[in-house]
Amino acid sequence: MSATTGEPTIAERVEQRPSVELEKVRGLSLRELGIRFLAGALTSVVAGALTLALGPRVGGIMLAFPAILAASLTLIAEEEDRRQARECARGAVIGGLAMALFATVASVSLGKLNGAVALLLATVAWFAGALIGYAAAWFR
Repeated sequence: MSATTGEPTIAERVEQRPSVELEKVRGLSLRELGIRFLAGALTSVVAGALTLALGPRVGGIMLAFPAILAASLTLIAEEEDRRQARECARGAVIGGLAMALFATVASVSLGKLNGAVALLLATVAWFAGALIGYAAAWFR
């Protein structure tokens, strides 16, 4: 139990500790990985193209793409249980905050630094933010 909130810690809520299982990663086909990569990249390209062509209000609609999270969480709650869906939602919040950190660093640095350097800094900020957020949730 967390001393401050009285809630169970994430380690107590989740039976399986997160881990990397290289066997499962090796089990993914290049086609599956490619489809996932292309879907994410295509969403970003479409959002950018709409923003350039029609303005930020129209392009911003594509930023609502994570709204499918609600449908995904509903399916997880039905297929597994509500507890698992809650943990997925917490992970999504941490990921969203890390992406906001990426956007902040990118918006500040892109006009001032080489594009590749700015994106590298933003990516490092995203990774650090996600890692710190995950660690804070896991060890609270």
